[in-house]
Amino acid sequence: MIRVKGLPLGIRADMPGLPPLLLLHGLLSSRNGWLPNLAALRSRYRLILAELPGHGDAPPCTDPAQLHPDALVAALEEARQRLQIPRWHLCGLSFGAGITLRYALCHPHSVMAQVWTNGNRVLAPPPDAALLAQDEARCVRLAAEGVAALRAEGFHPRHGRRFPPALRDRLSAEADGCDIPTVIGLIRHCLPYLSLLDRFARTQVPVLLVNGRMEGRFQPVRNLAAGLLPAIAVTDLPGGHAINIEQPEAFDAAVLEFLARHDNSLG
Repeated sequence: MIRVKGLPLGIRADMPGLPPLLLLHGLLSSRNGWLPNLAALRSRYRLILAELPGHGDAPPCTDPAQLHPDALVAALEEARQRLQIPRWHLCGLSFGAGITLRYALCHPHSVMAQVWTNGNRVLAPPPDAALLAQDEARCVRLAAEGVAALRAEGFHPRHGRRFPPALRDRLSAEADGCDIPTVIGLIRHCLPYLSLLDRFARTQVPVLLVNGRMEGRFQPVRNLAAGLLPAIAVTDLPGGHAINIEQPEAFDAAVLEFLARHDNSLG
């Protein structure tokens, strides 16, 4: 295992020899959010596990400039260069999808293909004053109440009722340990700029959306993505927001089948 240090993101890479696949989780998760998928994905790919600032083993960060989506994309690109990977596949979950999809728009020649899952802000309109006020209220609660406010967030793993219990407990404990000032920073300085609504149609690399169709809130976004990018591949699975955990075998099968069509680089 190779660790890339000195970045706002935590980066752990398998040794070279297989086509490289970058995995990036969502808010209040970590690299362990991929535990149900690692064996299947690692059988075919060199995995590069990225962690958001202040999550898992990644260092805390409250610098607004380093938390902007463009800065996180730049950190991924620096990791790719330092690992001497010519081209890689990408897979982003939820909030992480907003970063990996942006990376592919900024660095299309470095991407073979990409996968993403339910991310409700990824194709949202620019946030209006009401949504910004709602997000700021979340930040105020997090600063005042700490872990109790973290646990009240709807995407905290403790709410994953379809998760295997042992994994839910593990991810919940990790989420409770997220650096709260960094989480606040991501909500304030990254989330408002995460949307790619005005750019998504310019995507140049092959894209698969693995959609948890039981998350009703996301289904209009799923349909919008298909309309904006007619070439997109979509796999609809019976699950919710964290589809890789709720339907790991079907998720892995969809990802492996799609990426295999676009393997053309080792790293």
